[in-house]
Amino acid sequence: LFDDVIGGCIFITMAAKDYEPVKRSYHSTVRVGDYLYMWGGDQSDLPKVHNNDKKKALSSLMEVYHLPTGRWEQKPTTGNPPLGILGYASAAIGNEIFYFGGRCNHDSCFHNSLYSFNVDTFTWRELSPTTPHHGPMMKGYCSMVAFQVNGEDYLAVIGGQGPSSNNTPTQPNAQYDSNGLVSGLKRTNEIHYYKVSSGKCSSPNVTGDRPPPISAFTLTSITNDYAILFGGNNPNGDSNNTYIVNFSHTSVNFSYLEVSKQKPKERRGHSSVFISSNLGPHLLVVNGFYKDDCWLLDINKRIWKQLLKIPRRISYRWYHSMSVWSITPTIDWINVFGGGSRYKDTAVIELNIVDMRLFIEHFDILIKVGLLVKYLWTNIKRNCKKGEENGKHLNLSNLIIIKTRKEK
Repeated sequence: LFDDVIGGCIFITMAAKDYEPVKRSYHSTVRVGDYLYMWGGDQSDLPKVHNNDKKKALSSLMEVYHLPTGRWEQKPTTGNPPLGILGYASAAIGNEIFYFGGRCNHDSCFHNSLYSFNVDTFTWRELSPTTPHHGPMMKGYCSMVAFQVNGEDYLAVIGGQGPSSNNTPTQPNAQYDSNGLVSGLKRTNEIHYYKVSSGKCSSPNVTGDRPPPISAFTLTSITNDYAILFGGNNPNGDSNNTYIVNFSHTSVNFSYLEVSKQKPKERRGHSSVFISSNLGPHLLVVNGFYKDDCWLLDINKRIWKQLLKIPRRISYRWYHSMSVWSITPTIDWINVFGGGSRYKDTAVIELNIVDMRLFIEHFDILIKVGLLVKYLWTNIKRNCKKGEENGKHLNLSNLIIIKTRKEK
């Protein structure tokens, strides 16, 4: 089962491989329950057209990853999927995943449509069509989060970039800028709310340290009514700024977060997830456009910690997808797929938080053709020899595992 051990990396080869999705970037992977749902993205056979039979066939497929077994499955969907198939924004509420905007993959065609996808019926529903007459600008590389106020569900769409002309009317008090972008494009710091129960779009009152026009950043939900915005591309280039974003039903407040001197370099096209633990809330940031690193922010203490010795096969990705799944109260698995480096592997970063102190002792890195999910579930701290004994009888799928132990 084990071929070799090089530099702490265990390379495993298996005779057969389960199904796995094709390489892609500029996509998202959204978790609902014990499943990840991955849709769209820039793929090698995606036609550069507004719409045709081939594009619709590709966009009508949903890649589904079952977390407990580590298996991918491709499933057909019904209804008309969005045309903005890459660089879109997504967020989940209950059994529905919402998709906003995105690029069409031809010329400078962007969208401002809003769709929902029901994970029970696998059906698409158009909630708001693409239009140049009202609403958020037609754009991609923005971010969207779900939040809740007094039991009401909302979506917040922030930032992004899109065409400079033939677009929606500008939003009052929002800014627009084209510095450093391809001719004909502009970025923005627009903020729009969508109230799910009424289907109405609105412009909230914005207070505090509003970021400049920004795109290709991350907006990560921390609680029902606040999120963290990190990085992105603005008129001055790439950013490493961090903002706390607080939502209410009619307003949004931005607070610039002063952090430790040691912090990530400026970046765009990265991914981030929220890590909840007895040590307090943390934000994990992985990679970015031509970045090769991984960082963990202690939100309460405002301290960044770089995670070292991550193999380049994991860390050298951009415009990839990332999601988190809690295994135990002290262990999280972070699932990474694809990216601009076009990795096909699914990467799983395991964070193990113990007691009241966070200390990264070392990494046990297992680069595998298959992930022994059941084995890892019950044998996380056992050695490789045990893995060889137990792993032969378990189903495999194409994954990479990083086990990170944090101890006293």
